[in-house]
Amino acid sequence: MSFVSKYFKGWTFRDSTPSFEAGDEISVFVAESNGTEGHVYVGDTHLIVEGAGPETVEKRVRLRITEFDESESTGRAEFLEVVGESSYTG
Repeated sequence: MSFVSKYFKGWTFRDSTPSFEAGDEISVFVAESNGTEGHVYVGDTHLIVEGAGPETVEKRVRLRITEFDESESTGRAEFLEVVGESSYTG
């Protein structure tokens, strides 16, 4: 194995449009809410989160993907719980 192969072994590149499957549970920050559902952006992927109200904005939440359209990089998820606060202190 060459030095370069050893050095880069295990490296992966992050995609700007990650893909999810129904049932996946992820932890992300809620960007905004319209009162009954939140909006999450993971790169260029947009998820609408049922049950993520205004109190979840700028908080890290755990959610479960309920549907995902890979061709459009959009999907829906259900809010499970708040798991952390934003590190932003304004």
